[in-house]
Amino acid sequence: MPTDVVTGATGQVGLDLCRALRAAGRSVRAVVLPGDPGEPAARELGVEVVHADVRDVPALREALTGAHHLYHLAAIVSTTDTHDPRMWQVNVEGARNAATLARELGVARMIYFSSIVVFDQHPLDDALDEDRPRVPVAGAAPYVASKVVGERVVREQIDAGLDAVIVHPTVVIGPNEIHHAGVVHSLFHRYFAGELPAVFRGGFDAVAVDDVVAGAMAAAQRGCSGDGYILGGQWSTMRDLLRRVAPLSGVPLPRLAVPVGLARLGLPAVRVVARLTRRPPVLTPEDLRQLVGNRRISTERAQERLGYRPDGLDAALRRVYERWRASA
Repeated sequence: MPTDVVTGATGQVGLDLCRALRAAGRSVRAVVLPGDPGEPAARELGVEVVHADVRDVPALREALTGAHHLYHLAAIVSTTDTHDPRMWQVNVEGARNAATLARELGVARMIYFSSIVVFDQHPLDDALDEDRPRVPVAGAAPYVASKVVGERVVREQIDAGLDAVIVHPTVVIGPNEIHHAGVVHSLFHRYFAGELPAVFRGGFDAVAVDDVVAGAMAAAQRGCSGDGYILGGQWSTMRDLLRRVAPLSGVPLPRLAVPVGLARLGLPAVRVVARLTRRPPVLTPEDLRQLVGNRRISTERAQERLGYRPDGLDAALRRVYERWRASA
């Protein structure tokens, strides 16, 4: 039976991807770091678990040997403006290593997970599709810059003969936000716990993790090599998203909606608090940039060519709440 290899297999998308691949009858090899807290969850899915770091070429070569499809999700995700060398090593050099080895080992197809953040959001009045220019690396937040360059190094291998497709999820909603504090922790978990006195007036395109998984699997089967596919859901304000889960939790919605412009004025104070407490800032310029981004994210290419149908957001929100309630 052909083996599908998943790097970043214990992440927010990775676990659900492994589950879906197994449900489809695929043999799955999950690539995880030694000591990864998500490893037990991966093993429960009945997948083969191997230890490898995408920065370690010999170990990664062994992990990818015999792969039919390679789903490359391994990445460090952050919205901070602090430079972390590990992020570049994983998001850029790790992607380069995976793509180079996939070509050398004759992997039938690589599915590389990029992000919606790589696209220039302006002009905001025009639909944002896969042909939109990428964000200039100079001046971009470290994570954004690493994903822009990560896509470039994968495309270098495509030009050299690698069969690969690229998917660009928007803001993914799902219960397995294990390795970073994203919108699930900062918005939904705080709301469920009654610790969210206010929201910001901006919003973002939110997509269910199961929809992203289905889109990536469709790209593996029906995508055209070299193409990119935006896997989005629907644009919503933060309050609208909370309104959708309010009947589940019974928690009153926050009454205060802070304008993004006012939040920007508070960024210097946020940085001071972060330095004094030696904790990540609760708000960053990149967070605010994304809240005032393009509202017209187009999934037309994915719908037409992959049969992509993003309709699972309410189910994903329910899973997020149920997971939080089980662990609270």
